[in-house]
Amino acid sequence: MWWVLGIVGSFCVAWGVFSVRRVLSPEGAPRAWPLPAPAPEHAIHHLTATDGASFAVYRLIPERPRARLLLCHGYSANHTQLLDLAQRLRARGYDTLLFDMRGHGDRPGPCTVGVKETEDALLMLRWARQHDGPQPLPVGLLGLSMGAAVACQVALRNAEVRAVVVDSIYSRFFPVLRRAIARRYHLPAVPFAWITWWMLQGVLGRRLAPRDPVALAPRLHQPLLLIQGGADQRVPPPLGGDVYARWAGPKERWFEPAVVHVGMSAVNPDAYGKRVADFFDRTLIPS
Repeated sequence: MWWVLGIVGSFCVAWGVFSVRRVLSPEGAPRAWPLPAPAPEHAIHHLTATDGASFAVYRLIPERPRARLLLCHGYSANHTQLLDLAQRLRARGYDTLLFDMRGHGDRPGPCTVGVKETEDALLMLRWARQHDGPQPLPVGLLGLSMGAAVACQVALRNAEVRAVVVDSIYSRFFPVLRRAIARRYHLPAVPFAWITWWMLQGVLGRRLAPRDPVALAPRLHQPLLLIQGGADQRVPPPLGGDVYARWAGPKERWFEPAVVHVGMSAVNPDAYGKRVADFFDRTLIPS
């Protein structure tokens, strides 16, 4: 009997180690997204995170910036996912910042599913603020998927953030993790997703549920634009709708039934760029 329990226990530990490693080392993360043609000119600055990790900040700055935007890419992507949008936003007068989250692009990992990535984003905004004159630029955030969850955490912790755009956001991370394990490995949530969930938090040394966007939404009073596709298989609308329902500030929703996960910009980049820029114009730029 004891040897059976030992085998089961060893299997559970092995599964946890394997699955957590996969979560923190996202597949496809080094893949570059198609660059706009011509590729936009941008400056590259290097910052040192609070834990000593060095990372690059990609900055697209107009001649006379009206406001500042921080763009956060999604899981298994990198900053090039947002370069086209950044170029469009710079053309509208926005000082635009991008970065690769940990374990993505050329940046070493592991990914920390928003824990240390939030600290990096806050550092970027503090650094950019130091280069302003006596009148700081208004700040807005845009995030895709996991980057949207990071944007919510940044919005809570930085009082200068005045507007937020989230695209394909999840309300809670655990249901997305559970769904991903079921789709990829055809395994039930009990015990597999739960083992991954608890071991992941042990490795990160943080409880993740308090960082969920739905837990933060009642404390977020900035204007919100929530973008969502009805054909999203990674984060179906029921897994993201609670954020919109519980958001404390003024809010608007852009929903398209046939759009997939973070696919709205691919359907019509011009319309996407205009919708996002118009939102930031209304919420960040004094009339």
